[in-house]
Amino acid sequence: MSGGQKQLVPSVHHRLPAAAGVRFHVRSFRRFPVQCSVYYSCDAFQGSGIAWNLSLNGWRVDGTHPVDPGMIVTLCIFLPGQHPTVFVDRAIVRWSRGQEFGIEVNAIKADEQARLEQFVTALV
Repeated sequence: MSGGQKQLVPSVHHRLPAAAGVRFHVRSFRRFPVQCSVYYSCDAFQGSGIAWNLSLNGWRVDGTHPVDPGMIVTLCIFLPGQHPTVFVDRAIVRWSRGQEFGIEVNAIKADEQARLEQFVTALV
């Protein structure tokens, strides 16, 4: 799949039987299978983990602290190699299963977004 194509992915409603709550939505950006260290926090806690399936607007995190869908977190992601750390001012937790969760980037400074775009573009 090229970088400009959209892909259909399941969107599962929390606490519904497996087949009953599955809907599909279109992701706006292609995801890339990378592993990056990440720190995430909100007013109540701080956690760390590994970010997977990186894209320009979201990724999956396996973390040390569980979160709930709808929760707002800030993140610091350490891109592999010589790339600088990227700070995300605001991300929304879209789904969670135990300590695994998906986030959607909601607010990021332009220079941070540019660094993330440079990293993701190099993965294509």
